[in-house]
Amino acid sequence: MTLANGLTLLRGLLIAPVVVAVLADRPWIALFFFILAALTDAVDGLVARSRHEVTFVGAMLDPAMDKLLYMALFSALAAVGGLPPLGPVLYAIPQLGLGIGTLVLWRRRREFGARWPGKTAAALTALAAVCLLVAPWGRLPFWAAIAANFLSALYYLILQANRRTRGEGGQRAPSTSPGGGAESPGARRGA
Repeated sequence: MTLANGLTLLRGLLIAPVVVAVLADRPWIALFFFILAALTDAVDGLVARSRHEVTFVGAMLDPAMDKLLYMALFSALAAVGGLPPLGPVLYAIPQLGLGIGTLVLWRRRREFGARWPGKTAAALTALAAVCLLVAPWGRLPFWAAIAANFLSALYYLILQANRRTRGEGGQRAPSTSPGGGAESPGARRGA
């Protein structure tokens, strides 16, 4: 296992303490574990690229852990009344669409790097998570993040549709090595 993939798995392990702290009405403890998890997200991609450890597993695991972290946090907040029950559902819809789109592109051996709409949505989602945990006005950034996630998903859908119309279909992704190992430097999200 690479160091970068280990950091990504650590993020997955930090989901439970975040959820437990939210359910126990300990927002500052939840915030502490959330920030640790967010730091692993910021660092894993940098580590993978700097150590030339970009892997297919990491490219798939990294965004999956991000989605699990936020989905678990928003669901826990909804369970304690910090969000309406519809909140996590609205977060999940564009994430599922993007996840399915990623799998389709992967099966076609195509890849897309993160673009500014996706990075903006990710930043707003992180801000919303922090605000929901400790700020009385936290729902406002959450709804902005939901809107940004839907707009980002729409952007990627339009981008792919335009590429298919022009016959491009995206950049050809390199084939997977027999060890399931390293592929392209742009394959792993990290920043």
